[in-house]
Amino acid sequence: MRRIPILIATFALLTSPTSAQEQEPYQFPLGLGPNCNHNVHGNDQAIPANQPYRFMWQKFVKLNRMARIQWEVVLANGQTASTNNAVWETFAEDGFTFPSDPDPANPPQWEDRIEYLKRQDRAQPVRALHVASAGDSSDPQPIELVYRNRAAFDYIIDNGLWYTQGIAAFFKSGQEVEFPTDAIEVKGNYIPITEDQKPQYHWNYINGELYGLVASHVITKDLPNWTWATFEQWSNAGRCDFLGCRDCFGQTPVFTPSHTDKVGQTYPAETQTARLLDLYRKAGYEGAYFEAYKQYRIKGVMIDFADSTGNPNFLGNSVTEDGFVQTASCMSCHARAAVTPDGKNAFPIFGEFQGWPLSQTTPSQFGITFITPFGYPDRNWYTTFNGNGSQRLFLQTDFVWAIPFKAQPAKNP
Repeated sequence: MRRIPILIATFALLTSPTSAQEQEPYQFPLGLGPNCNHNVHGNDQAIPANQPYRFMWQKFVKLNRMARIQWEVVLANGQTASTNNAVWETFAEDGFTFPSDPDPANPPQWEDRIEYLKRQDRAQPVRALHVASAGDSSDPQPIELVYRNRAAFDYIIDNGLWYTQGIAAFFKSGQEVEFPTDAIEVKGNYIPITEDQKPQYHWNYINGELYGLVASHVITKDLPNWTWATFEQWSNAGRCDFLGCRDCFGQTPVFTPSHTDKVGQTYPAETQTARLLDLYRKAGYEGAYFEAYKQYRIKGVMIDFADSTGNPNFLGNSVTEDGFVQTASCMSCHARAAVTPDGKNAFPIFGEFQGWPLSQTTPSQFGITFITPFGYPDRNWYTTFNGNGSQRLFLQTDFVWAIPFKAQPAKNP
């Protein structure tokens, strides 16, 4: 049994068999090798496209610097402690950007976000799409928080995309959702940790409890369809399962292949390169904060739906996409972020794709619960074509799921 070894390169097209009896053993292509032919040293002005790993490491290092904004929190035992915020943890969170009871006359203000972040009830433990592992009740229950920088926040607020009626009005205007090129979103997955585990994670206090960052998605609008990268704490069980792990800039070896005998094992920590460590030092990382960030590895970067021959690209995090890593594709999934004319969510992430085990002869732990979209989007998802031309069915929200998922109707629009 072989598995895909890379993320941004090709993956054989998936087809659903008509019956278990007709199903052939699934083959993960092996030997495709990491595509690291670009120059990682030059002063390339097209770095997001030509040097995506270097570019996303630069973004990660910049976003994860210790923030100047910190505050005191009350812990569960009644004592107080200081936060350990990275810069992105002081951005606007989903719950602030999309209030549960929106008032169009009083939109969220960037300057008020810190007061929201100080709340002790803003994040509830969730399994966060862990569909395949939902029965593992003994596992630490993660929480998932999504943050966006001011450029992304202002675009949502200024265009009324933060509540349902505002989205409907935007749809009616005939405009396209198009975030500015300096927009950034960061998703963080945290698990509860103990004091003695602090050196292994970037840690912070959330809801008065100590949490460690185990996974992070970073997306930036530097390219028209965004630039996508996912990072993991190196000891995450199953970190490189199915898709492998690849980094052409920050580690050696550049490629860590997936295990083929059993999923859920720990992979060795790749050696970080001098050029990556130099990025950290120049950004001011030092001491325990620096040591904690040495625990993270990039898993892959995605800048297009498919390769030049049409084979789809895949990228998935072992934490965030647990249960469907085998078909995870950040761009293809987020391309379905869209709204109906009345401003509501157009597509579910799950439910439209059949459950599909990889192979009858494959150990059960390789099974997949859901198939998620991958490859190029289908224009028929959004538009109907007929003899009189075309008609827009749904409005794509520029890859941002939060707009259709999080926006709520205003009582007094």
